[in-house]
Amino acid sequence: MSVAVMEATPARTLVDPAFFERLSLRVAKSHGLDQERAEAVTDQAIAYLATCAQKPEDAPPLFMSRAVDPAWHAFLEYTREYDTFFASHGWPKVNHNPCDGFGGKIYPPAADVLPLTVAAIESAGFRVAPELWEEGADCGDTCGDDGGGGNPLPTCEHSH
Repeated sequence: MSVAVMEATPARTLVDPAFFERLSLRVAKSHGLDQERAEAVTDQAIAYLATCAQKPEDAPPLFMSRAVDPAWHAFLEYTREYDTFFASHGWPKVNHNPCDGFGGKIYPPAADVLPLTVAAIESAGFRVAPELWEEGADCGDTCGDDGGGGNPLPTCEHSH
């Protein structure tokens, strides 16, 4: 008896191909990345957002990696497409509420939280580029938590 193996989906398939190209070109230009890296970063940001939007409220918070975060910020600049992304899939919008670093709020070590985020993205059925989830997650350089249940940083969150 053989077991069917499900192949992970590239998250880029969740948006219009022309928009994905436009978004990844902006990421490349704005952050000095080659197009291949920009596309990988953009795909991972979309996977993160889709995973956050579908995450059960009692699941642990998910954290953004420093390498992937620029693509989320670029996506937010396209407000219509950002809103449409969530609405077209019937998901709650993942809001962006960055931590300003005041009040001594710091994120847990990346080694503790990024593997949980990667596992959640994989469990949601998306392809993961592990090398993009190895960089840190902290208030100074990233936006961090998606704000789902158990958010340890109530003023530094991404919520839906």
